[in-house]
Amino acid sequence: MPQLGQGTLKGMGITLKHLFSKKITRQYPEYKREMPERSRGMLTVDMDRCIACLQCMRICPDHCISIEQTKRDFDGSGKPKPYAVGFVIDDSRCMYCSLCVEVCPVNCIYHTEEFEAQAYNRLELARQFGERPVDPTIDPRPSGKKKKKPAAKGKGDKAAAKKKEKKEEAA
Repeated sequence: MPQLGQGTLKGMGITLKHLFSKKITRQYPEYKREMPERSRGMLTVDMDRCIACLQCMRICPDHCISIEQTKRDFDGSGKPKPYAVGFVIDDSRCMYCSLCVEVCPVNCIYHTEEFEAQAYNRLELARQFGERPVDPTIDPRPSGKKKKKPAAKGKGDKAAAKKKEKKEEAA
């Protein structure tokens, strides 16, 4: 037969033990905790190295990266190359998956040690890089354009029409 109140006594014993032990308190804003190695902070971009390949924008599952690009001839070769004039990372959407970091061919996008993102407005969390500002309210999702199938000529038209009629009758 279990003794009544034994769980309460054990709990009070643990409470009394911790009551008289030394307290460990960190004063947060003054003394910040060191982040572990390989931790993922906020994203940043080195615009001098960016080649505007748009790989990071395409692979991002949250569509938090927007890039505006143009073509410029930097080396005087006569062949204009893509150049990112505007780059936006929306920290309110980012889930820090690091897919954009892995896919970047020149390693210009990377995580910093900064992990505190605070703002009064959600639009303030969209950080701008580059010369020209990009509107963070526009969704950077790639448009899903569907290609139309070319119409078959001759005998194929009649066969396609018959198939269509059969589907309509079945429905």
